[in-house]
Amino acid sequence: MQKEETKKEFFTLLSDTTFKRMFKDEDSRFFFEKVIKYYSKLDLEGYQLYDNEINSGNVARDYRLDVLLKKDRAFIIVEMNKDVSERVLIKNRMYLFLIAGGGLEKGEDFVKMKTALINFNNSLYKIKPDAINVDYTLRNEKYNDVIDDIKIHNIYLESLKNVRYNGSNEEETFAAMMIASSYEEMREIANGNEEALYIVDKLERLNEDDKFRTDYNVELVRRKEINSARLDGYDDGYENGIIKGKEEEKIAIAKNFLKDGIPIEVVSRNTGLSKEELENLTD
Repeated sequence: MQKEETKKEFFTLLSDTTFKRMFKDEDSRFFFEKVIKYYSKLDLEGYQLYDNEINSGNVARDYRLDVLLKKDRAFIIVEMNKDVSERVLIKNRMYLFLIAGGGLEKGEDFVKMKTALINFNNSLYKIKPDAINVDYTLRNEKYNDVIDDIKIHNIYLESLKNVRYNGSNEEETFAAMMIASSYEEMREIANGNEEALYIVDKLERLNEDDKFRTDYNVELVRRKEINSARLDGYDDGYENGIIKGKEEEKIAIAKNFLKDGIPIEVVSRNTGLSKEELENLTD
């Protein structure tokens, strides 16, 4: 009697574990590079993976980057945001400004960095739900003076929910596959595109990697624990603990920004701390 084949577990590309694994693999990185170049106009050719385990500077709440790329004095951060919130986007901007301020350089010499942040957001853009890519630069409102060394590119994946490959929309197809909920849906979106189907096959083969399966499921459990705590822990003081933790996190990272020479106005805008609060941190 033929043994029944075990059903393959689905590994979503929205998972940090899956995203990092696929991006680090040179055979599958093209999938993300094409989407990034199409929507942000950033060509990743020549960029090398940097230490993506850089610490935020906050020991108590040790968030880490998803992917960090480096070429000469230019850095690109790529974040896959499965659970999109204002807090997540602020955290990502904190990393951006930390790197822009020379946080990765050794020694006392300040070196100007060209930095970009790419957010893959599993959501719609609230202001304009049909928008896919929303870009930001630093601009002085009074004089319209732009600092073009720091840029943010938000790619809103939910806007691509109904996309299917039609022979000329490969990049949109790749982006749409990131929010698929099954291998069958991914193949439907790919609609015969060979490179897209290659990615699906590669994801399915991860079922044979015991370490990856363990890491993936640990991430799922961690997310469930966080969500459960948010849902069930408010009456036990959890909400107050979260608020306190957020404030401590803001202060710790703000101190790093100020130490690295980031202007106090920029730090205030990206942490929510007032200028007076930030000035007190430097006393």
